Amino acid sequence: MPAESGPGRLFPAAASRGKTPRSGQEGGGFPVRVRMAVHQFERSRVRVADVEIKDALQQRIRIVMPINVPAAWTNWANGTPKAFLDILSLEGGQGKLPVSTRLMGGSLGVYAVLQTADHLLEHSFGGSLVYGLASAALVGVSTALVLPRYDARDRIVQTVTALAGVGAVIALASIVLHFVFAVALPPPLPTERLVNFLLFPLCIWNFFAFAYIYRHAKLRSLPAFALSATFVIVVDFILGRLLH
Repeated sequence: MPAESGPGRLFPAAASRGKTPRSGQEGGGFPVRVRMAVHQFERSRVRVADVEIKDALQQRIRIVMPINVPAAWTNWANGTPKAFLDILSLEGGQGKLPVSTRLMGGSLGVYAVLQTADHLLEHSFGGSLVYGLASAALVGVSTALVLPRYDARDRIVQTVTALAGVGAVIALASIVLHFVFAVALPPPLPTERLVNFLLFPLCIWNFFAFAYIYRHAKLRSLPAFALSATFVIVVDFILGRLLH
């Protein structure tokens, strides 16, 4: 009998199924299943390790950064800084400001300090302090008394916050102008006259900004302009000259 040769002699089982030795091993399925099981086990270990790393990073972030920044300040499009900027540019009302008594108190405090500093450049400390406190008190008291008459009691906090914030920015601009021209035009040049001339546009800006804010607090145009004009005249021309 002729001797059998080829893969059928060495691997009869595989040859009987018409497969090569390599395909015979794969046909049994055992090595492939083992490799698949090992692969799935490695992938599961990698996923577990990733989850553990993420949990550790989150825990570290919570420990390192315990202070939560308010969303109103981090979101510029709808936040408090953008709302103040819109009010200053007469493009938006105080409705976007948060109804916060803390923010209102802080705005009034900053307004009083800057009004005092602005008045202190040319007057005594005592008179300047009274001027700053009186300005802030006039903003809060007059607004709290007038708005309920126009069924706008719910807008008192936002309106006072907007008025104090705008007044603080205008006072800061006045201080900067004083320092700039005091350095650029030292005596005996007429520095004071030039500064007073340039402060007049700030008074106009103050008048229109306050009227704009009162108008957005449900006041009609005439009462809004009358209240704004009264405030500017009393603070800038009456109190400013009486308190030295």
